[in-house]
Amino acid sequence: MPTATDGTVTPPRFGWLRETLIVLVFYYVYQTIRSFADHGGNTTRAYANARRLVQWERWMYLYHEQAIQGAFLGANWFIRVMNIYYGTLHFVITIGLLIWMYRKRHHGYTAMRNLLGLTTALALIGYWTFPLAPPRLYKCNDNIPVPGPDGYTIGKCFVDTLDKIGGLWSYHSPVAKAVANQYAAMPSLHFGWAVWCGIVLWKYAKHPVARWAGVLYPLLTLFAIVVTANHYFLDAVGGAIAIGAAWLILRLVGQRRSSRASTPAAA
Repeated sequence: MPTATDGTVTPPRFGWLRETLIVLVFYYVYQTIRSFADHGGNTTRAYANARRLVQWERWMYLYHEQAIQGAFLGANWFIRVMNIYYGTLHFVITIGLLIWMYRKRHHGYTAMRNLLGLTTALALIGYWTFPLAPPRLYKCNDNIPVPGPDGYTIGKCFVDTLDKIGGLWSYHSPVAKAVANQYAAMPSLHFGWAVWCGIVLWKYAKHPVARWAGVLYPLLTLFAIVVTANHYFLDAVGGAIAIGAAWLILRLVGQRRSSRASTPAAA
């Protein structure tokens, strides 16, 4: 791997082509598997899991998503901004930081790329094993909660802000219907990726403002996914667990490789 005169590691000249191909292929496979998880009669399971998750949140005194959303519904412009934030920055900031790591902090790029990839892969396990109807699917009819396909409600109803207030895209668009799985809510990759972005900024950014932005970005993302009724608080916990598990797995694999490499040397 080339090293600059100041001691920093520089990427190979055309290495970005290989990395771009890896990212595109991985994301295509991820989206394909994620869309498949919407088949096989998951609707009933998704609504039943939502009721189960709400019961857990009530037990932990976390079930305040509807109150938070209700406090901001009067400001349509603000909700629209949050919808745009939810639908764009999730990709823009993550991809931007991945490119920045490759070009400016290449010595840490592979580790952070692997962490992001494994976090995303682990999320698929959640989508398959625990399909979940997000809060936005629990709507009201004349202020009366509309029950899910299983005939139950979660006691409160939410506003599908993207449908009622709008943003830059819609779940009703042909593209969204083709690639989106509306029951892929647990864990929240929006929050998991935001935590990844926070780690990158805190660990590799030099300017204090950028480092503290790494702290604020996951918090703002948590607020956005709740106020737009796309996720429950426990979905965000699931996202944090996914990235924590990915970090632990990669660390154990790294330690095992180091141990194997050191054994012949010692011999």
